[in-house]
Amino acid sequence: MKRTIILANGQFPRRQEALQGLLQAETLVCCDGAYNKLVESQLFSRATQLPQVVVIGDGDSLSRIEPPFPTDFVDSYTDQDTNDLTKAVKYALSLGVERLIILGATGLREDHTLGNISLLASYSQMLTASGKPLVVRMYTDYGFFTPLAATATLPSFVGQQVSLFSLDESLKVSTEGLKYPISGRRLHLWWEATLNEALGDSFTVTLDGEGTLLVYQTHLPKT
Repeated sequence: MKRTIILANGQFPRRQEALQGLLQAETLVCCDGAYNKLVESQLFSRATQLPQVVVIGDGDSLSRIEPPFPTDFVDSYTDQDTNDLTKAVKYALSLGVERLIILGATGLREDHTLGNISLLASYSQMLTASGKPLVVRMYTDYGFFTPLAATATLPSFVGQQVSLFSLDESLKVSTEGLKYPISGRRLHLWWEATLNEALGDSFTVTLDGEGTLLVYQTHLPKT
């Protein structure tokens, strides 16, 4: 399966691992404004091998630039009832992807950041061509978000900062392997399960009920 990354029109990634991921992608789907930032970054100026670059959106953020590398502009996703990030995810699904990484979806405007993060719940419920739910993660310069709809054990490291955000108040959450354990708790407010800490190389989140939990993990331990 091709390594596919979506680049959204938030803050352009600065973390070296994220930039390396863009260079190693086989398919890079850009929300239209993000394409401007990709061109301006000159990230591909010395690349020996370029990904397939596709630009999705209504074109309202694109400047009049001559593409400096091969680019496909797709204008068939013009539904104004959703945003460019969702259009990009739907396009990626049409390519047959099973796993998806999203970069550049946070920073700049806070309303866009909150909206994009919350959309992870919807994306994780989308079905791939094989009938399985899409596996999706959103990376920032500081950490990454993983949506969970079922009990899961996640890799971690000692001192990694972990926060949990419930998008459904009826969902009961329990944890193992975190500094501050949670047992069968409903999370009514977003701050309630933030600023926790991993004790080892993995931790388990147990979910009881229907709904989606967003797990945030930092790239670096607490200093």
